[in-house]
Amino acid sequence: MAIPSFLYHSFARLFPRAAIETKSGTLRANSALEAMRGDDGSTQYRNESVCLSIREQESDDGTVYRLTLKNLLDKSLRITRLRFPAWRGLEDILEGFVPEKVAFLRNGYQSWSTTRSYRMHEKPLRPRFRLVSMVSSNLANLPSNTPGMLSSEMYTILTELDEGQSVLVGQCPPFDQFVYIILNLHPKRQRGSYFEIIYDFGRKVLSASQEIELSGLFFTTGPSHRVADRYFSYVSKESGYQAPEKNRLGWCSWYQYYEHINPAIILSNLKAAKESRLPFDFFLIDDGWQAATGDWLYEAPAFKGRMAELAASIHDAGMIPGLWLAPFSAAANSSLYREHPEYVLRDEWGASIRAGLNPTWKGFYYGLDVTHPRFREYLSEVIVTITRDWGFRYLKLDFLFSACLRGANHHELGLSRAEILRNGMALIRAAAVKGTTLVGCGMPLAAGIGTVDSMRIGPDTGDFWVRFEGKLLRTGSMMGLRNSLRSTMLRAPMHGRLWVNDPDCILARASGTRLSATERRSQLDALAVCGGLTTISDDLSALGYSDIEDTRLLLSVNAACFGKPSIALDGMEREMPELFWNDALYLACFNWGPLCTNKRYSARALLERQPELQALKDIRTGECFLVKDGWLNVGRMEKRGSRLLVAELVGA
Repeated sequence: MAIPSFLYHSFARLFPRAAIETKSGTLRANSALEAMRGDDGSTQYRNESVCLSIREQESDDGTVYRLTLKNLLDKSLRITRLRFPAWRGLEDILEGFVPEKVAFLRNGYQSWSTTRSYRMHEKPLRPRFRLVSMVSSNLANLPSNTPGMLSSEMYTILTELDEGQSVLVGQCPPFDQFVYIILNLHPKRQRGSYFEIIYDFGRKVLSASQEIELSGLFFTTGPSHRVADRYFSYVSKESGYQAPEKNRLGWCSWYQYYEHINPAIILSNLKAAKESRLPFDFFLIDDGWQAATGDWLYEAPAFKGRMAELAASIHDAGMIPGLWLAPFSAAANSSLYREHPEYVLRDEWGASIRAGLNPTWKGFYYGLDVTHPRFREYLSEVIVTITRDWGFRYLKLDFLFSACLRGANHHELGLSRAEILRNGMALIRAAAVKGTTLVGCGMPLAAGIGTVDSMRIGPDTGDFWVRFEGKLLRTGSMMGLRNSLRSTMLRAPMHGRLWVNDPDCILARASGTRLSATERRSQLDALAVCGGLTTISDDLSALGYSDIEDTRLLLSVNAACFGKPSIALDGMEREMPELFWNDALYLACFNWGPLCTNKRYSARALLERQPELQALKDIRTGECFLVKDGWLNVGRMEKRGSRLLVAELVGA
């Protein structure tokens, strides 16, 4: 494969055409933009309404394009989308590619959305029902359900698998729009392919003569396991993110008790946490404490008047009190939804917009307008009460996509969908007691950069491998360990660069679970190597000695991996990666197949990542494995089993 020619071409060479979509009332209009050279040397796309200026900037990591958009009219203009279709599809991005040898990484919209690589013959499944898409996908960028028609959010990697060379295209700060990268690749020939970048503004209004900075675009090329490092390192530097020095260990009530909690359960586990002698940092009360979703100032009967007491007990035990809430959602059975219809997001015909269906909340729930002045007052009061009056300083903020639903009208007209969510998060940050940790969940990832301390980067885990309903509903975001681990590995490079990755809870219990012993160990090994947040969600009083010791092993490896990048070395080659590496010299290798078998892995990417590698030792059994002739043989592995290895280097 030749060196990608985009390194030598101007932006207009790659994208000689552009178009902008505007909206007036219920009518949409698409207008072409003509490419030209600006007086200041920039590339410009213009028509009678707007001028888009693009400046190229080289960095050590790749090529960056800075974009600004100006309204040329003497009146306001509502913009919805900006489109850049590539003139020859992939030919200027991957020269000499063979379609069947290309893999495409789909990064999903939000925490739970399907994230995986696709080959050109594979079908990116669209959920069977709109209701499933609401809570798992972006309704403005749904999977196509057609082989070769692929899309990603925020960034993508395109890899030519024979040579292992890749191109990454990604969104840069200020992350004020959602950016989609679309590929329509003919499965058998180069001609006819189609590559496109789309900026989604929602229904943003530009005032007369207003000029705004758009998210930049980042291009780089190299081995697939290196381009992600370059991209996230660049974004980290640009956004000014500073990673904490050490990881945290916490407890969460959800996966043992779900919504069936009460103060006695919380206090019983708090006592067990102290007796376990595990180094817990925070202790989180999850869903179930509130009267209804949206009614955050009214507790469920069992918790009424006891929130400050529980927070004080957690604090006295030497841990940070944590609390779950869904700040931008209101259940249909909540007082907030019934009494304040003006807070609820509505479409252009005035109908309230459903965000999803949640059986735990006994029905539908709705998105709330975080730009409405009265709702902002209410939300500030909620956060002040929780963090200052009650004393909770660790907030798990869930279902955050509800703030920026597709098709919603907002009180503030001048914000894009992404800006609306970022605006709501800024309100929470300002209202919370200084130093409060914010964890995003169910959050569009791009909008979380710079707004959260930690981010859930996969769907809910569970004490089971996979649910049959996932296949029935055609979604890879259904709760369960399989889907959770896949996202944990593929989104691992975000950790320590954008936020602290939250791979969701570990279920340390060896009994009372539907996970096999090998599945449970694979969970522990993947979460150790990812280096992300560690949260236990078990009845701590029921954990046995071996459960605690397994957890201690996870914590020791996780501590070593916390400050180093992790990468799924074969993430572009297979849907479910089997080689998960951390630069602290740990490797988790897996057998996701249906049978117990002798496992043999290509070591090409492993040796590129660590050329001084000599051998790998199993940290449990002490067995040593050599890399010979470009292959790593680790012997017999159980179905869904794993080995946790540490590398030994030449001369060490």
